[in-house]
Amino acid sequence: MISKTPPTLALCALMAVLLGAASASVHAAGFAFENQGGKAAGMAGAFVAQASDPSAIFYNPGGLALMEKKKAVSAGTSLLAFNESLYQGLPPGIGTSTTGEQETPMDIPPHAYITLPVGARMVAGMGVYSPFRMNTEWADAGSFAGRYLATKSSIEAYDLAPTLGIQLSPSLGLGIGAVYRSSEVSVARRLPGQAPSGEGIVDIASLDMKTDMEPGYGFTAGLLYKGKRLSIGASYRSAIETDYVGVGRLTQIETGDAQYDQLIRASLPFDQDLLLTSSLEYPDQASFGVAWSLSKAILLEVDVNRTGWGSVQDLALRFSSASTLDTSYRLDFEDAMSYRLGARYRLPTGPQLRVGYAFDETPQPDTSVGAFLPDSDRSTVSVGFGLDWLDVAFSWVTYDQRIVFTSLQDLNGNYRANGWMFTISATK
Repeated sequence: MISKTPPTLALCALMAVLLGAASASVHAAGFAFENQGGKAAGMAGAFVAQASDPSAIFYNPGGLALMEKKKAVSAGTSLLAFNESLYQGLPPGIGTSTTGEQETPMDIPPHAYITLPVGARMVAGMGVYSPFRMNTEWADAGSFAGRYLATKSSIEAYDLAPTLGIQLSPSLGLGIGAVYRSSEVSVARRLPGQAPSGEGIVDIASLDMKTDMEPGYGFTAGLLYKGKRLSIGASYRSAIETDYVGVGRLTQIETGDAQYDQLIRASLPFDQDLLLTSSLEYPDQASFGVAWSLSKAILLEVDVNRTGWGSVQDLALRFSSASTLDTSYRLDFEDAMSYRLGARYRLPTGPQLRVGYAFDETPQPDTSVGAFLPDSDRSTVSVGFGLDWLDVAFSWVTYDQRIVFTSLQDLNGNYRANGWMFTISATK
């Protein structure tokens, strides 16, 4: 039975529930990844109040039942790359008067969605996407000042999200869904030892740690009201905690002193798979958006998002048989906001032009900026183009320069970076 509750009252009530549930938290920097569809990417992710294609499964499942094409398949990918990511060491600390540069390879996370009508007022959907990912890799690892902390690190998460959209009225849609998340963490660092001469420090080993792909479970919900000129949307994704098991492997680095190298080899468990355990809580995320149709051709949207990064305080990788190799990163994340503005212009012949701007606050305080993750506030400018079946977008991302003097890992310095993303989606 269709609810007779006035749409505006129902909308306000559920938005209060959604945003209240996220009050300790929705999309921000850190290692969250927002580009999950070409249409939304062209508007810098401002899509919560539109949710007009199958990527609504990610942005706002409330849009599923209000889609014009309720049976659809959409798939695509994003290309991510740093244009530059530089470090300049500043006193005091281990990085004084040194430099570093990331050589992070290009990343290509996929996304895919399918939607099918179920009766007259419901639409079922399934989405696969990557909402969290991080990839940091430092060039010239043997000379990088932070090599004993991390030479490379990555987090990859993939969601499988079965979702159901319910049309509460011709202009009001509710979406609910489950989230099955599969994720992994990997980190590498060098181990220091006293030089054979007895003076100074040398690298004696590299430690590579990687967890298995482990599962986690959560849920998602959203609500979308679409009027003739005004649309309002809200969405929420729950926090998901994941426990990991994996292995670490030590590889010896020869110093050139045969006797010393033999002594080191006898003292450490080289070339063995060493069992490790870890855990990570991915934050909950909530979004609120308003879209205005200024005319048949022009639409504007503003989104405000909040991510509950405050639940992410540290990442520890522990070895049951070799506790001296335990590796821990104190993150001390704080909840963070992001703001997105997008515009769409529909040409008389049908194609759409899109532009957008987003500002994401970093959840990372100065004290935890370092070799594992050097994050900062970021700005994104995007442009996009859309046809009935194809959407493409290009985004330029600039990270604010960050000068750190209070690093808990003693890696103070000047961090700066920028990069780009290209997103493409095909829908049929």
